[in-house]
Amino acid sequence: MKERVRNETINLDGILNTAFKLSDRSGLVLRLVNTYLSEEEITKQEIEVIYNLFMPQYTEEIEINSYKFDGRKYYETDFDVIGIEFLKDNIYKEIDKLIKIHEKAIQSINQDVEIIVANDDTDVEVQTFENNCNDISGFGLFITKKKIHEIEPYYTSDTCNAYLNFKNVSFGVMFE
Repeated sequence: MKERVRNETINLDGILNTAFKLSDRSGLVLRLVNTYLSEEEITKQEIEVIYNLFMPQYTEEIEINSYKFDGRKYYETDFDVIGIEFLKDNIYKEIDKLIKIHEKAIQSINQDVEIIVANDDTDVEVQTFENNCNDISGFGLFITKKKIHEIEPYYTSDTCNAYLNFKNVSFGVMFE
């Protein structure tokens, strides 16, 4: 088992630092993990910029964690939206909203990032990406500046490409 070199919950002047909690419907609520991978640590100022992109879009709690595991290439900064619920009727609208937030973040910070979005945890995806940066077939949502030639992007712009896959990550939506 790998240990974290540093695990820090960022507290921006008392705005953040929340705990996972149970839903009012007596089930666990979805923790939507938005993992930013970077070769250099994302600064607290950059974290605040990204956080401020999420805030007008979500009423749910947002927890931010930043860490780097031993032996890993990338620093990881997670922006977890806690308690979000996606419905079959709005999933694409919500995915589009997420992509726009991440696209603005890519434009706003001073380093390249790769972004993985999934339910509850992205560790398997991060390990897969570190082993082969073109193997995103099991990722729910992956946003990057680069083009992955083997896969058609869900969204593309001058800033980024977004790859969406509901096969392994449902974002809590039941597709019949």
